[in-house]
Amino acid sequence: MKCSKAHKLISPYIDSELPESEMNALEGHIKDCFKCRKELEEGRELQNLLSMADIHKAPYGFNTRVMANLSPEKADKSSRFAVLAGLAEATAVIMVIAFGILSGSLVIKGAQPDRATDVIASLSLDVFDSAPPGSLGGVYLAMTEVRNEK
Repeated sequence: MKCSKAHKLISPYIDSELPESEMNALEGHIKDCFKCRKELEEGRELQNLLSMADIHKAPYGFNTRVMANLSPEKADKSSRFAVLAGLAEATAVIMVIAFGILSGSLVIKGAQPDRATDVIASLSLDVFDSAPPGSLGGVYLAMTEVRNEK
């Protein structure tokens, strides 16, 4: 067993929550590893200190004050910020798209008249195959085209 795994099992071991197989593996590791054995001892000391501590009840009205601090008005402020942040993101995306469309149209208009059709053709998605020939998608498309021709 590695120390990282043993570290995760020490607290459940102290609380007697481990299955027997993991408990035995941890005990075997602790016999050989000074660092983990020391960590187990410190965990047991902490458990003993906490078990000896006095139990105090929360002051009267504590629950009411906590719940009042979680009022809907405070939640509304944080939700308004989230809405504004979302609107800012959407505005930025729309501006980028608009800039792309405008710059593309300027490129096309700025091209020489005989080259404008070449620019438009190069921007078209028709130059891409929907599925490469010989691929599974290409075979499927070829089969469906044959069916549609009949």
